[in-house]
Amino acid sequence: MSRPSLKKGLVLALLCAGGVLAALVLATNWGKESFYRTTESGGTSTGPYTVEMSPMGPVHFDHVPRRIVTLDANYNDILASLGQGAKLIATGYRGNFYDGFYNELGIKAGFDTERLKYLSSGGGGMFDKELLYALHADIHHIDPVQLASSRGWNQTDVDEIAHNVGPFFANRYSRDNSYNGKQPYKYYSLWELSDKVGAVYRQSARIDRLRAVYDDMMRDITAKLPPVEKRPRVGLVLYNGASGRFTPYSLGRGGFGQAQYRDVGARDAFASIESTTYGGEGNGGVLLDAEGLLALDPDVLIMPFAIYPATQATTSRASYDRLLKLKDDPLMRRLTAFRTGRVFPGGTPLQGPVFYLFQIEMAAKQIYPDIFGSYRDDQNYPPDEQMFDRKRVASILSGEEN
Repeated sequence: MSRPSLKKGLVLALLCAGGVLAALVLATNWGKESFYRTTESGGTSTGPYTVEMSPMGPVHFDHVPRRIVTLDANYNDILASLGQGAKLIATGYRGNFYDGFYNELGIKAGFDTERLKYLSSGGGGMFDKELLYALHADIHHIDPVQLASSRGWNQTDVDEIAHNVGPFFANRYSRDNSYNGKQPYKYYSLWELSDKVGAVYRQSARIDRLRAVYDDMMRDITAKLPPVEKRPRVGLVLYNGASGRFTPYSLGRGGFGQAQYRDVGARDAFASIESTTYGGEGNGGVLLDAEGLLALDPDVLIMPFAIYPATQATTSRASYDRLLKLKDDPLMRRLTAFRTGRVFPGGTPLQGPVFYLFQIEMAAKQIYPDIFGSYRDDQNYPPDEQMFDRKRVASILSGEEN
């Protein structure tokens, strides 16, 4: 394979103690064997290795990446789980962080939020390839298929960055199993995806240990779940205060984004309109007005993303607070969830291993308080009300458990 020339005469050269660090990345078309490679001279190297994941195919590394760029927040949580948070130099959005779960574990995720760059502007504007050149990361946890179809990008641009800067390694559409393109595309569970990323950083054992904590918790939950017909009907909605409408989410679409609700056996209040929920009907779904939501009348109402600090975005605590005010609305007060006080803040679909454990606990307590105990907004449960071993998780994340 011939090495393509660098556009605009750009030569990326990085200096480090002991020599010059050069990056060489070779790539073929997606779906064929891909030869993304990062090489270095000087420093400590683990030796060449390959990690394969859809949609990239085999991705080759000559050393563990040291400069990391992410787009979505779930990769930040995976990095924290792997002890790689300090290597993050840029992420997609300023709102990509919530440290409440890490605080409960008594650990730091390792991100230096004061130093980080952000790929997208506050208004959600798309970044360009020049920013990725400037960041000169060893790896980009950005789905190349998603990026190639984004505004201002094409496949040639993606190939150029993979060749001249560093490889892409991400799988966005496993979040909701929503890829509708023509290229072969495999979906992964949260644990499968985390294991793939763990292999990139030679830390897969950490994912195995966290998975063992999950397995222990799930055995306990599964043994205590009531019969399906006695479970409350759960509605996931985003509320847009400006329009007064609701975006319904279905629990039946698959993907790891809503996996915690499936894990606790939640009944979907929107099962009858699944084809028109978020992810269907042009991906944004069909919005519900107050009458439409009342007609479906969930027993439990949960708003995803509400764990994030209050901002002007619809995916934050501020939007959830506006939802709560509807309990005084003459029509909405008739909703069963408002009448029984069962409206809750939901977790984020952008979850990695740590978030997943906490968000399963959240869902279990919100949906089945008589079985698993009442939900607390501060997540600060006494030891006898905690559903997984926090000390063990903290030990895994700190590298103390081998």
